[in-house]
Amino acid sequence: MAERRIPVDSITSASQVRLKYFHFPALPLRDAFVDAVVFAGVTKSVEASSSIYEIVGQLDALVSGGNRVLYAWYDDSEIEICTAAIPVTLSAGFAAFLKMPTALAANTCYSSSLYESVVSEYSHYAVCVGHVRGFFDGQGYNEVIAKIRRDGDVSNAHSHFFRGPISSLELKVTAVKRDGTVSAYTSPEIWSLGLQLT
Repeated sequence: MAERRIPVDSITSASQVRLKYFHFPALPLRDAFVDAVVFAGVTKSVEASSSIYEIVGQLDALVSGGNRVLYAWYDDSEIEICTAAIPVTLSAGFAAFLKMPTALAANTCYSSSLYESVVSEYSHYAVCVGHVRGFFDGQGYNEVIAKIRRDGDVSNAHSHFFRGPISSLELKVTAVKRDGTVSAYTSPEIWSLGLQLT
């Protein structure tokens, strides 16, 4: 999980913290589509992904009897899926996401316009530091010191004061969905971020 506790000295209410850099995997695009694709009596899920390209890769990898089931392409604005020799059924949710019918006939191509900025389920990463006066959320100050959107830009991060003296720095990164739901984030790879303490 993207959470750490780091021992520190001399942190008081006059101390400040600011995010300097943020090197994380790409922000998730969508959660998994469970039982999304059915072909030849086989049901497959589409795993959680950070891009439409990753989804295309998963669809391209589907095989039945050693033969490919689908051929998929994406060009940043349009997705095209062509079935091979067997028909394919998509779950209602996955079909709605792709803007395609649920029943895909054999040896047929389908396409639709699809933009990651529109279909992304996630809004941003939130970098939280315990005992900090973060952003005002309408009722009080939370512990969020920075929000990192899909472009990864941290140039607008500013300093936040601590609420009082601390002996360990509690650091946590969460993924926030567009509907405001906060999810604990578990990174699939090594991550790093830099904090400036003054």
